[in-house]
Amino acid sequence: MNTYTGNGAYVKHIHQKSHVDPPCPTVKKTGTKRLFMMVDKLFYKKQNPPDGIADAMKGLVIKHDIPFDQETDLKLDVLYRPRPAEQKYPVVFEIHGGGFSAGDKEFRLYHCAQMARKGAMVVNVNHLLGPEYPCPAPMRSLVRAFNWVIDNAERYRMDTSRMLVTGDSSGAYYASLLAMLPDNPKLWEVYGRMNGRFSHAVYICGVYDIEDSLKHRLPFGITTGVCKDISGVKPKDLATWKYLPYVSPVDFVKPSHPKALVIYAQKDFFAKGQAETLIGKLRDAGVECAEFHSTRFADNHAFTINNTNRIARHSREVMYDFIYNFCKS
Repeated sequence: MNTYTGNGAYVKHIHQKSHVDPPCPTVKKTGTKRLFMMVDKLFYKKQNPPDGIADAMKGLVIKHDIPFDQETDLKLDVLYRPRPAEQKYPVVFEIHGGGFSAGDKEFRLYHCAQMARKGAMVVNVNHLLGPEYPCPAPMRSLVRAFNWVIDNAERYRMDTSRMLVTGDSSGAYYASLLAMLPDNPKLWEVYGRMNGRFSHAVYICGVYDIEDSLKHRLPFGITTGVCKDISGVKPKDLATWKYLPYVSPVDFVKPSHPKALVIYAQKDFFAKGQAETLIGKLRDAGVECAEFHSTRFADNHAFTINNTNRIARHSREVMYDFIYNFCKS
């Protein structure tokens, strides 16, 4: 296993910029956390097809479990196809989904390999999860992961002028908030400062207006569970939650937002209408924004991860073309 143990400058930087929140040790797993953990296990082979993953990995260098946050023991993977020594790599920063409470970077390994094959150095990150770590802890951990990339760009020959952020479901939520963070000082005290910015973004079936999303009651207590996983409070207490003004990416869109591709399910069970709202905000701000969406209810939330599905394969072709063009830009 290849790991990076860090150096004095890195440790000093982390402690100077620390925004670490303690976990809530008495918090019990929510039903939604159990649900999304089960979904990850059920769909593992659809995300990482056994007959395709070995071919996807051929010719790639993979460095597993590099620690980026010594205070929480979080880790990331780096995947890339070797280039000549004088060439730098454009960076893809991948954030897994999982309903804000589940998921792991290992579930996106095949997807990350495909992006690496397009010419990127893919940084596949883990982050803190609810309900043990409610907002703002997960975003703060992702800011630290991003700053690890900046701190280690020379070591890995990463081109920090060409950086793309992407994620699915809750990962798309975090990706969009990271894309908006550098241009919104209001967010810095909540989530920390990023030592750089993204030039491109790909969002897949995300939630972008938290307050609006949690107004829609889903069956089996899903809305209540997700609300607790994100915020640590019940929906009835959301209006007085102190972080509410800082959690919805649609409130922070600016013309400087990265060039974007938004993929969504038109009849999304979990996030219906969320992508359309974000796309409208981006286009109103003059941001270059492409989109791709499914139309059938059967092709629902995070449909892109299903490698056996035609529309999912089509969505990934669109996405990988976008990433290929980003790598060549």
